[in-house]
Amino acid sequence: MTATLPRALDKERYFLATGYTPFELQSTVHRSKSRHRAMSNGRRWGKTLVGGKEAEATAFVLNRLSEPQRGWIVGPNYTDCEKEYRVLWDTFKKLEIDVTALKWLNNSDSGNMHIQTAWGWDIQCRSAAHPESLVGEGLDFVLLVEAGRLTRRTFTQYIRPALSDKRGWSLASGVPEIASDVSLLYWAYTRGQDESKRGWKSWMMPSWTNPIVFPGGRTDPEILDAEDDLTEDEFRRQYGGEFVERVGLVMKEWDDDVHLANLKFNPEWPLYAAVDYGYTNPFVWLWIQVDHDDNVYVLGEHYIQFQDAEEIAKRTLKHHPLMEHLVAFYPDPAEPDDTNILSRVLKKPARMNTGGELKTRIGLIRRQLKVPEHEVYGPQQPRFLVDRSCRKLRWEMAEGYRWPKHKDEATQNDSENPMDKDNHGPEALGRFFKGYFDIVGDKQWKTRQRKLRIRR
Repeated sequence: MTATLPRALDKERYFLATGYTPFELQSTVHRSKSRHRAMSNGRRWGKTLVGGKEAEATAFVLNRLSEPQRGWIVGPNYTDCEKEYRVLWDTFKKLEIDVTALKWLNNSDSGNMHIQTAWGWDIQCRSAAHPESLVGEGLDFVLLVEAGRLTRRTFTQYIRPALSDKRGWSLASGVPEIASDVSLLYWAYTRGQDESKRGWKSWMMPSWTNPIVFPGGRTDPEILDAEDDLTEDEFRRQYGGEFVERVGLVMKEWDDDVHLANLKFNPEWPLYAAVDYGYTNPFVWLWIQVDHDDNVYVLGEHYIQFQDAEEIAKRTLKHHPLMEHLVAFYPDPAEPDDTNILSRVLKKPARMNTGGELKTRIGLIRRQLKVPEHEVYGPQQPRFLVDRSCRKLRWEMAEGYRWPKHKDEATQNDSENPMDKDNHGPEALGRFFKGYFDIVGDKQWKTRQRKLRIRR
Protein backbone atom coordinates (compact mmCIF):
# COMPACT_ATOMS: atom_id res chain seq x y z
CA MET A 1 0.00 0.00 0.00
CA THR A 2 3.01 2.31 0.48
CA ALA A 3 3.24 3.01 -3.24
CA THR A 4 -0.35 4.24 -3.30
CA LEU A 5 -0.09 6.59 -0.32
CA PRO A 6 -0.28 10.30 -1.25
CA ARG A 7 2.14 13.03 -0.21
CA ALA A 8 -0.81 15.19 0.87
CA LEU A 9 -4.21 14.50 2.37
CA ASP A 10 -7.42 16.52 2.49
CA LYS A 11 -8.04 16.18 6.21
CA GLU A 12 -11.51 17.68 6.09
CA ARG A 13 -12.68 15.10 3.56
CA TYR A 14 -11.01 12.33 5.56
CA PHE A 15 -12.67 13.47 8.79
CA LEU A 16 -16.05 13.55 7.09
CA ALA A 17 -15.53 10.09 5.61
CA THR A 18 -14.69 8.66 9.05
CA GLY A 19 -17.68 10.27 10.79
CA TYR A 20 -15.90 13.17 12.47
CA THR A 21 -17.36 16.66 12.16
CA PRO A 22 -15.21 19.07 14.15
CA PHE A 23 -16.78 22.28 15.42
CA GLU A 24 -15.22 25.57 14.38
CA LEU A 25 -12.49 25.89 17.03
CA GLN A 26 -11.45 22.27 16.56
CA SER A 27 -11.18 22.97 12.82
CA THR A 28 -8.97 25.98 13.61
CA VAL A 29 -6.43 23.67 15.24
CA HIS A 30 -6.64 21.10 12.42
CA ARG A 31 -6.08 23.76 9.75
CA SER A 32 -3.06 25.32 11.44
CA LYS A 33 0.21 24.82 9.57
CA SER A 34 2.37 25.54 12.63
CA ARG A 35 4.88 22.83 13.40
CA HIS A 36 4.34 22.97 17.17
CA ARG A 37 0.82 23.56 18.49
CA ALA A 38 -0.52 23.79 22.04
CA MET A 39 -4.08 23.84 23.36
CA SER A 40 -4.90 24.93 26.91
CA ASN A 41 -8.34 23.40 27.32
CA GLY A 42 -11.23 23.53 29.72
CA ARG A 43 -12.71 20.19 30.71
CA ARG A 44 -14.85 18.39 28.12
CA TRP A 45 -13.69 20.71 25.36
CA GLY A 46 -12.90 17.90 22.89
CA LYS A 47 -9.11 17.80 22.90
CA THR A 48 -9.09 13.99 22.76
CA LEU A 49 -10.80 13.94 19.37
CA VAL A 50 -8.59 16.69 17.99
CA GLY A 51 -5.40 14.86 18.96
CA GLY A 52 -6.60 11.39 18.02
CA LYS A 53 -7.91 12.41 14.59
CA GLU A 54 -4.84 14.54 13.87
CA ALA A 55 -2.57 11.55 14.48
CA GLU A 56 -4.93 9.17 12.71
CA ALA A 57 -4.75 11.11 9.44
CA THR A 58 -0.97 10.63 9.26
CA ALA A 59 -1.50 6.94 8.56
CA PHE A 60 -2.65 7.72 5.02
CA VAL A 61 0.00 10.17 3.86
CA LEU A 62 3.75 9.84 3.33
CA ASN A 63 6.23 12.05 5.12
CA ARG A 64 8.66 14.48 3.45
CA LEU A 65 11.02 11.56 2.74
CA SER A 66 8.25 9.60 0.97
CA GLU A 67 8.10 7.11 3.83
CA PRO A 68 5.20 5.90 6.02
CA GLN A 69 5.00 8.03 9.12
CA ARG A 70 5.96 7.08 12.67
CA GLY A 71 4.84 8.78 15.86
CA TRP A 72 4.19 8.63 19.59
CA ILE A 73 1.47 9.53 22.04
CA VAL A 74 3.20 10.71 25.24
CA GLY A 75 1.46 11.23 28.57
CA PRO A 76 2.45 11.44 32.24
CA ASN A 77 1.48 7.75 32.53
CA TYR A 78 0.51 5.11 29.99
CA THR A 79 -3.13 5.30 31.04
CA ASP A 80 -3.20 9.00 30.10
CA CYS A 81 -2.52 8.05 26.47
CA GLU A 82 -5.43 5.66 26.22
CA LYS A 83 -8.18 8.11 25.17
CA GLU A 84 -6.37 9.50 22.12
CA TYR A 85 -5.12 6.03 21.24
CA ARG A 86 -8.69 4.72 21.48
CA VAL A 87 -9.85 7.25 18.86
CA LEU A 88 -7.63 5.86 16.13
CA TRP A 89 -7.96 2.28 17.38
CA ASP A 90 -11.73 2.44 16.89
CA THR A 91 -11.46 4.06 13.45
CA PHE A 92 -8.91 1.54 12.21
CA LYS A 93 -11.05 -1.29 13.56
CA LYS A 94 -13.98 -0.08 11.46
CA LEU A 95 -11.67 0.15 8.44
CA GLU A 96 -10.50 -3.43 9.15
CA ILE A 97 -6.89 -2.33 9.30
CA ASP A 98 -6.45 -4.65 12.27
CA VAL A 99 -6.91 -7.67 9.98
CA THR A 100 -3.57 -7.12 8.24
CA ALA A 101 -1.74 -5.06 10.91
CA LEU A 102 1.74 -6.21 11.90
CA LYS A 103 1.18 -4.85 15.44
CA TRP A 104 -2.23 -4.44 17.05
CA LEU A 105 -1.82 -4.05 20.82
CA ASN A 106 -3.83 -2.13 23.41
CA ASN A 107 -2.98 -2.70 27.06
CA SER A 108 -2.90 0.58 28.99
CA ASP A 109 -1.96 -1.12 32.26
CA SER A 110 1.31 -2.52 30.92
CA GLY A 111 1.83 0.34 28.48
CA ASN A 112 1.83 -2.07 25.55
CA MET A 113 -0.08 0.14 23.09
CA HIS A 114 1.30 -0.19 19.60
CA ILE A 115 -0.13 -0.24 16.09
CA GLN A 116 1.94 -0.97 13.02
CA THR A 117 0.03 -1.25 9.76
CA ALA A 118 0.82 -3.56 6.88
CA TRP A 119 2.28 -0.63 4.92
CA GLY A 120 4.61 0.48 7.74
CA TRP A 121 2.82 3.34 9.51
CA ASP A 122 3.61 3.10 13.21
CA ILE A 123 2.32 4.62 16.46
CA GLN A 124 3.25 3.81 20.06
CA CYS A 125 2.30 5.16 23.49
CA ARG A 126 5.06 6.30 25.81
CA SER A 127 5.09 7.44 29.45
CA ALA A 128 7.05 10.36 30.90
CA ALA A 129 7.16 8.38 34.14
CA HIS A 130 9.57 6.05 32.29
CA PRO A 131 12.11 8.42 30.71
CA GLU A 132 14.01 5.50 29.20
CA SER A 133 11.00 4.93 26.93
CA LEU A 134 11.35 8.46 25.51
CA VAL A 135 14.74 7.89 23.93
CA GLY A 136 14.22 7.63 20.19
CA GLU A 137 14.76 9.26 16.85
CA GLY A 138 13.16 9.71 13.48
CA LEU A 139 9.65 10.65 14.61
CA ASP A 140 7.19 12.40 12.30
CA PHE A 141 4.75 13.47 15.02
CA VAL A 142 4.12 13.40 18.77
CA LEU A 143 0.91 13.98 20.69
CA LEU A 144 1.66 15.33 24.17
CA VAL A 145 -1.48 14.54 26.16
CA GLU A 146 -2.35 15.84 29.63
CA ALA A 147 0.51 18.26 28.98
CA GLY A 148 -0.40 20.28 32.06
CA ARG A 149 1.11 17.43 34.06
CA LEU A 150 4.19 17.04 31.84
CA THR A 151 7.36 19.01 32.46
CA ARG A 152 9.07 21.21 29.91
CA ARG A 153 12.11 18.93 30.24
CA THR A 154 10.08 16.12 28.64
CA PHE A 155 9.95 18.12 25.43
CA THR A 156 13.36 19.80 25.42
CA GLN A 157 15.36 16.75 26.49
CA TYR A 158 13.49 13.95 24.73
CA ILE A 159 10.77 14.94 22.28
CA ARG A 160 12.38 17.75 20.34
CA PRO A 161 15.53 15.73 19.53
CA ALA A 162 13.36 12.80 18.40
CA LEU A 163 11.47 15.11 16.01
CA SER A 164 14.54 16.84 14.60
CA ASP A 165 15.63 14.31 11.97
CA LYS A 166 12.35 14.44 10.05
CA ARG A 167 11.27 17.94 11.13
CA GLY A 168 8.29 16.30 12.81
CA TRP A 169 5.39 18.13 14.44
CA SER A 170 3.97 18.16 17.97
CA LEU A 171 0.56 18.85 19.47
CA ALA A 172 0.34 19.49 23.22
CA SER A 173 -3.04 19.56 24.93
CA GLY A 174 -4.53 19.42 28.39
CA VAL A 175 -6.19 21.22 31.25
CA PRO A 176 -3.68 23.69 32.74
CA GLU A 177 -2.15 22.75 36.07
CA ILE A 178 0.39 25.42 37.01
CA ALA A 179 1.42 28.82 35.69
CA SER A 180 5.13 28.06 35.59
CA ASP A 181 7.71 27.26 32.93
CA VAL A 182 8.22 23.93 34.69
CA SER A 183 4.92 22.91 33.08
CA LEU A 184 5.20 21.83 29.45
CA LEU A 185 1.72 23.13 28.64
CA TYR A 186 2.39 26.58 30.11
CA TRP A 187 5.77 26.82 28.39
CA ALA A 188 4.38 25.67 25.02
CA TYR A 189 1.33 27.92 25.30
CA THR A 190 3.54 30.93 26.09
CA ARG A 191 5.75 30.21 23.09
CA GLY A 192 2.70 29.87 20.88
CA GLN A 193 1.53 33.34 21.89
CA ASP A 194 4.90 34.90 21.08
CA GLU A 195 4.96 36.01 17.45
CA SER A 196 8.74 35.88 17.42
CA LYS A 197 8.67 32.10 18.01
CA ARG A 198 8.30 30.92 14.45
CA GLY A 199 6.62 27.56 14.04
CA TRP A 200 4.67 27.80 17.32
CA LYS A 201 0.94 28.44 17.76
CA SER A 202 -1.31 28.10 20.79
CA TRP A 203 -4.93 28.54 21.80
CA MET A 204 -6.89 28.87 25.03
CA MET A 205 -10.16 26.93 24.68
CA PRO A 206 -12.75 27.33 27.47
CA SER A 207 -15.12 24.42 27.97
CA TRP A 208 -18.18 26.43 26.94
CA THR A 209 -16.78 27.01 23.43
CA ASN A 210 -17.72 23.38 22.67
CA PRO A 211 -21.29 23.86 21.33
CA ILE A 212 -21.97 20.12 21.31
CA VAL A 213 -21.32 19.36 24.99
CA PHE A 214 -22.33 22.81 26.26
CA PRO A 215 -25.01 24.14 23.89
CA GLY A 216 -25.84 26.93 26.34
CA GLY A 217 -22.34 28.36 26.08
CA ARG A 218 -21.06 30.30 29.09
CA THR A 219 -24.49 30.10 30.75
CA ASP A 220 -25.00 26.38 30.15
CA PRO A 221 -26.44 24.80 33.34
CA GLU A 222 -23.46 22.42 33.65
CA ILE A 223 -21.03 25.34 33.49
CA LEU A 224 -22.97 27.37 36.04
CA ASP A 225 -23.20 24.37 38.39
CA ALA A 226 -19.42 23.91 38.28
CA GLU A 227 -18.89 27.63 38.86
CA ASP A 228 -21.11 27.46 41.94
CA ASP A 229 -19.00 24.65 43.45
CA LEU A 230 -15.43 25.65 42.59
CA THR A 231 -13.38 28.61 43.77
CA GLU A 232 -13.11 31.39 41.20
CA ASP A 233 -9.50 30.52 40.40
CA GLU A 234 -10.20 26.80 40.18
CA PHE A 235 -13.16 27.40 37.87
CA ARG A 236 -11.03 29.58 35.60
CA ARG A 237 -8.46 26.79 35.43
CA GLN A 238 -10.72 23.75 35.01
CA TYR A 239 -13.35 25.26 32.73
CA GLY A 240 -11.78 28.46 31.41
CA GLY A 241 -8.51 26.76 30.45
CA GLU A 242 -6.63 29.64 32.11
CA PHE A 243 -3.25 29.55 33.80
CA VAL A 244 -3.97 30.82 37.30
CA GLU A 245 -1.60 31.37 40.22
CA ARG A 246 -3.73 30.34 43.20
CA VAL A 247 -4.69 26.86 42.03
CA GLY A 248 -3.17 23.41 42.29
CA LEU A 249 0.33 23.14 43.72
CA VAL A 250 1.72 25.95 45.84
CA MET A 251 5.37 25.22 45.01
CA LYS A 252 4.84 25.38 41.26
CA GLU A 253 8.55 25.61 40.46
CA TRP A 254 9.38 22.31 42.17
CA ASP A 255 10.74 19.65 39.81
CA ASP A 256 11.92 16.25 41.08
CA ASP A 257 14.43 16.02 38.24
CA VAL A 258 15.97 19.35 39.23
CA HIS A 259 15.63 19.73 42.99
CA LEU A 260 16.40 16.23 44.28
CA ALA A 261 20.00 15.09 44.68
CA ASN A 262 22.27 12.90 46.79
CA LEU A 263 23.75 15.34 49.31
CA LYS A 264 26.43 15.08 51.96
CA PHE A 265 27.38 17.37 54.82
CA ASN A 266 30.07 19.87 53.81
CA PRO A 267 32.19 20.99 56.80
CA GLU A 268 33.16 24.16 54.91
CA TRP A 269 29.58 25.48 55.01
CA PRO A 270 27.54 26.51 58.05
CA LEU A 271 24.75 24.22 59.22
CA TYR A 272 21.31 25.44 60.31
CA ALA A 273 17.94 23.93 61.15
CA ALA A 274 14.36 24.95 60.31
CA VAL A 275 11.53 24.10 62.70
CA ASP A 276 7.75 23.83 62.46
CA TYR A 277 6.17 22.90 65.79
CA GLY A 278 3.47 20.28 66.14
CA TYR A 279 2.13 17.45 68.27
CA THR A 280 -0.84 15.82 66.53
CA ASN A 281 0.42 17.38 63.34
CA PRO A 282 4.10 16.53 62.91
CA PHE A 283 6.93 18.45 64.51
CA VAL A 284 9.35 19.09 61.63
CA TRP A 285 13.11 19.68 61.87
CA LEU A 286 15.13 20.18 58.67
CA TRP A 287 18.95 20.16 58.50
CA ILE A 288 20.06 22.92 56.11
CA GLN A 289 23.36 24.14 54.72
CA VAL A 290 24.06 27.29 52.71
CA ASP A 291 27.12 27.66 50.48
CA HIS A 292 29.14 30.79 49.75
CA ASP A 293 26.80 31.73 46.88
CA ASP A 294 23.66 31.43 49.03
CA ASN A 295 22.58 28.15 47.43
CA VAL A 296 20.48 26.16 49.91
CA TYR A 297 20.79 22.42 50.62
CA VAL A 298 18.36 20.38 52.78
CA LEU A 299 20.39 17.42 54.05
CA GLY A 300 17.83 15.62 56.19
CA GLU A 301 14.41 15.70 57.85
CA HIS A 302 12.63 14.65 61.04
CA TYR A 303 8.82 14.42 61.07
CA ILE A 304 7.74 13.43 64.61
CA GLN A 305 4.23 13.09 66.08
CA PHE A 306 2.87 12.76 69.62
CA GLN A 307 6.03 13.97 71.37
CA ASP A 308 6.55 17.38 72.96
CA ALA A 309 9.52 19.63 72.25
CA GLU A 310 11.55 18.42 75.25
CA GLU A 311 11.11 14.75 74.35
CA ILE A 312 12.13 15.38 70.76
CA ALA A 313 15.15 17.45 71.78
CA LYS A 314 16.42 14.80 74.21
CA ARG A 315 15.51 11.61 72.30
CA THR A 316 16.13 12.57 68.67
CA LEU A 317 18.09 15.78 68.26
CA LYS A 318 20.57 16.20 71.12
CA HIS A 319 22.77 13.27 70.17
CA HIS A 320 22.37 13.51 66.41
CA PRO A 321 25.80 13.45 64.70
CA LEU A 322 25.12 16.76 62.95
CA MET A 323 24.21 18.61 66.17
CA GLU A 324 27.80 19.53 67.03
CA HIS A 325 28.01 21.48 63.75
CA LEU A 326 24.73 23.38 64.17
CA VAL A 327 25.08 27.17 64.18
CA ALA A 328 21.46 28.06 64.97
CA PHE A 329 17.86 27.06 64.31
CA TYR A 330 14.95 29.05 62.84
CA PRO A 331 11.65 28.40 64.67
CA ASP A 332 8.02 29.46 64.47
CA PRO A 333 7.82 32.63 66.62
CA ALA A 334 4.29 31.70 67.73
CA GLU A 335 5.67 29.05 70.13
CA PRO A 336 8.29 30.82 72.31
CA ASP A 337 8.08 28.24 75.12
CA ASP A 338 9.02 25.40 72.75
CA THR A 339 11.82 27.53 71.33
CA ASN A 340 13.22 28.15 74.81
CA ILE A 341 13.10 24.39 75.52
CA LEU A 342 15.04 23.56 72.35
CA SER A 343 17.65 26.23 73.06
CA ARG A 344 18.08 25.01 76.66
CA VAL A 345 18.35 21.30 75.86
CA LEU A 346 20.36 21.59 72.66
CA LYS A 347 22.45 24.55 73.85
CA LYS A 348 21.98 26.21 70.47
CA PRO A 349 20.63 29.70 69.73
CA ALA A 350 17.36 30.43 67.98
CA ARG A 351 17.28 33.03 65.23
CA MET A 352 14.21 35.20 65.01
CA ASN A 353 12.67 37.43 62.31
CA THR A 354 10.90 34.28 61.10
CA GLY A 355 7.32 35.58 61.17
CA GLY A 356 5.42 37.90 58.87
CA GLU A 357 2.90 37.12 56.16
CA LEU A 358 2.66 33.60 54.78
CA LYS A 359 2.71 34.84 51.18
CA THR A 360 6.10 36.45 51.84
CA ARG A 361 7.59 33.22 53.14
CA ILE A 362 6.14 31.23 50.23
CA GLY A 363 7.50 33.80 47.80
CA LEU A 364 11.01 33.45 49.23
CA ILE A 365 10.96 29.67 48.78
CA ARG A 366 9.55 29.85 45.25
CA ARG A 367 12.14 32.42 44.28
CA GLN A 368 14.92 30.09 45.39
CA LEU A 369 13.30 27.19 43.50
CA LYS A 370 13.51 29.00 40.18
CA VAL A 371 16.46 27.80 38.13
CA PRO A 372 18.53 30.68 36.73
CA GLU A 373 18.59 30.70 32.94
CA HIS A 374 21.45 32.10 30.90
CA GLU A 375 20.41 33.83 27.68
CA VAL A 376 22.94 31.76 25.71
CA TYR A 377 23.65 28.60 27.70
CA GLY A 378 20.12 27.97 28.98
CA PRO A 379 19.25 26.62 32.45
CA GLN A 380 22.00 26.90 35.07
CA GLN A 381 22.56 24.97 38.30
CA PRO A 382 19.60 25.01 40.73
CA ARG A 383 19.89 27.19 43.84
CA PHE A 384 17.88 24.84 46.05
CA LEU A 385 18.49 21.11 46.47
CA VAL A 386 16.91 18.49 48.75
CA ASP A 387 18.46 15.14 49.62
CA ARG A 388 16.56 12.17 48.23
CA SER A 389 16.14 10.79 51.75
CA CYS A 390 13.72 13.67 52.56
CA ARG A 391 10.69 11.83 51.26
CA LYS A 392 8.06 13.63 53.30
CA LEU A 393 9.37 17.09 52.43
CA ARG A 394 9.59 16.07 48.80
CA TRP A 395 5.94 14.89 48.81
CA GLU A 396 4.69 18.11 50.37
CA MET A 397 6.65 20.24 47.91
CA ALA A 398 5.75 18.20 44.83
CA GLU A 399 2.24 16.96 45.59
CA GLY A 400 0.78 17.71 49.00
CA TYR A 401 0.76 21.49 49.56
CA ARG A 402 -2.10 22.94 47.50
CA TRP A 403 -4.51 25.80 47.05
CA PRO A 404 -8.22 25.29 47.83
CA LYS A 405 -10.24 23.77 45.00
CA HIS A 406 -13.83 23.99 46.27
CA LYS A 407 -15.57 26.98 47.78
CA ASP A 408 -16.21 25.21 51.08
CA GLU A 409 -12.46 24.61 51.42
CA ALA A 410 -11.76 28.27 50.74
CA THR A 411 -14.31 29.22 53.41
CA GLN A 412 -12.49 27.09 55.99
CA ASN A 413 -9.19 28.74 55.08
CA ASP A 414 -8.18 32.29 54.39
CA SER A 415 -9.06 32.59 50.69
CA GLU A 416 -5.74 34.36 50.11
CA ASN A 417 -3.74 31.46 51.53
CA PRO A 418 -3.18 27.80 50.56
CA MET A 419 -4.83 24.90 52.39
CA ASP A 420 -3.51 24.56 55.93
CA LYS A 421 -2.57 20.89 55.51
CA ASP A 422 0.33 18.87 54.10
CA ASN A 423 2.46 21.97 54.57
CA HIS A 424 4.65 21.27 57.60
CA GLY A 425 7.96 20.99 55.73
CA PRO A 426 7.27 24.10 53.61
CA GLU A 427 6.27 25.93 56.83
CA ALA A 428 9.65 25.09 58.36
CA LEU A 429 11.45 26.13 55.19
CA GLY A 430 9.53 29.41 55.15
CA ARG A 431 10.73 30.19 58.68
CA PHE A 432 14.31 29.60 57.60
CA PHE A 433 14.08 31.65 54.42
CA LYS A 434 12.39 34.54 56.19
CA GLY A 435 14.94 34.57 59.00
CA TYR A 436 18.00 33.99 56.85
CA PHE A 437 17.22 36.06 53.76
CA ASP A 438 15.78 39.56 53.63
CA ILE A 439 14.44 41.24 50.50
CA VAL A 440 15.60 44.75 49.76
CA GLY A 441 13.21 46.40 47.31
CA ASP A 442 11.87 44.19 44.53
CA LYS A 443 15.05 42.99 42.87
CA GLN A 444 17.83 42.43 45.42
CA TRP A 445 18.51 39.66 47.84
CA LYS A 446 20.24 40.46 51.10
CA THR A 447 21.75 37.68 53.17
CA ARG A 448 22.38 37.65 56.88
CA GLN A 449 24.99 34.97 56.45
CA ARG A 450 27.95 37.27 57.10
CA LYS A 451 26.39 38.58 60.30
CA LEU A 452 25.62 35.06 61.44
CA ARG A 453 29.20 33.94 60.89
CA ILE A 454 30.42 36.84 63.01
CA ARG A 455 27.96 35.84 65.72
CA ARG A 456 29.07 32.24 65.46
